[in-house]
Amino acid sequence: MAVFDTLRAARTLRAAGFGDAKAEAVAEIVQAVANGNRVTRADMQGVAMKVDLERFATKADLERFATKADLEGFATKADLERFATKADLERFATKADLERFATKADLEALAAKTALKSDLQDLELRLTIRLGVVAAASVTLTTALVVGINQLLL
Repeated sequence: MAVFDTLRAARTLRAAGFGDAKAEAVAEIVQAVANGNRVTRADMQGVAMKVDLERFATKADLERFATKADLEGFATKADLERFATKADLERFATKADLERFATKADLEALAAKTALKSDLQDLELRLTIRLGVVAAASVTLTTALVVGINQLLL
């Protein structure tokens, strides 16, 4: 009579994915068959059937999903703590807030007016200097004429 190793059979079934209780139940059923004992319906109650296992994922099904190594390149919760939250952003200016301030075009127009005013002030200064020179020349010329006429009359 052949000896059936139930411990080895249970280990093999566990390695194939069976739970402890189911692996032991199948090993006992096979031992009973090997020993010539009949297996009853009650003996089969705790054993998983092929139809029971069809709803579980296979190795091929699991290969489509990301592994831990695949996920290492992605951000973790700790990485995200460095970024601003919605609450953090609430204290910053919004588009509506910015509409109250001058635009780039406003500043350019102001710069153009300021440049024009500066140019006019430069022209005014140059004209003042020229008028001063003309006035000084006039005084000098008038003085020279008066001195010349005085010498002629004397």
